[in-house]
Amino acid sequence: MIKQLLIIDNDDQSEAIDKINNLVKDKPFKINCVQFNVGLPDGNDVIGENGHIDMKLVREKYEREFGARRFHLIAFDFQLHDGEGGVDGVTLIKSFNGLGKTRKASKILYSSELTEIVEEYLNDYKNTSNYEKAWGKFKTLINLEIVDFCKREDYEAKIVSIIEKISEQEDDFILEQLRGHKDLSFSPAIEIYEGLSLEEIADKQLHTWPI
Repeated sequence: MIKQLLIIDNDDQSEAIDKINNLVKDKPFKINCVQFNVGLPDGNDVIGENGHIDMKLVREKYEREFGARRFHLIAFDFQLHDGEGGVDGVTLIKSFNGLGKTRKASKILYSSELTEIVEEYLNDYKNTSNYEKAWGKFKTLINLEIVDFCKREDYEAKIVSIIEKISEQEDDFILEQLRGHKDLSFSPAIEIYEGLSLEEIADKQLHTWPI
């Protein structure tokens, strides 16, 4: 089985992808891992005129690069260096949770500043005694329904551990078989599919099946 992984980061993750592939060499599955760069320096094509990440450009870029493709797991870098109040991994997960093709994917956050982030949340309460504000930040993370929030230095191994436990969705096999014969067209016996290639039918089903 081949499991689909997407890594979203502002920096090139080629070395991490190589490490992930090495970690699964002796596993009974393979990982098809691709990256999607958002923010400076390597995702500068989604920077708006104001110098910050533009979510409209992010969505347009995602559509261009991946279209209807589905992933078993999406890993988001927390810190995209977009400045205070800018786009971060939480912002991206909220957006991706609203898209049919990425909503069902398992998701993790990772950061080299994990300890600092948690301490900052706790210090908000210590310094202001504002429980609602401090708890609100933790509650946001909980409501994202992510699988894990891990340290960057551990995230390749964590990805392999998590994706190994993700079961193949029932319709994955069907879609994979359709795309494997993408040059064939469907019989005109079913009018809604007449003239469509099997790959086009797979894309159509992805958007119409319950999610």
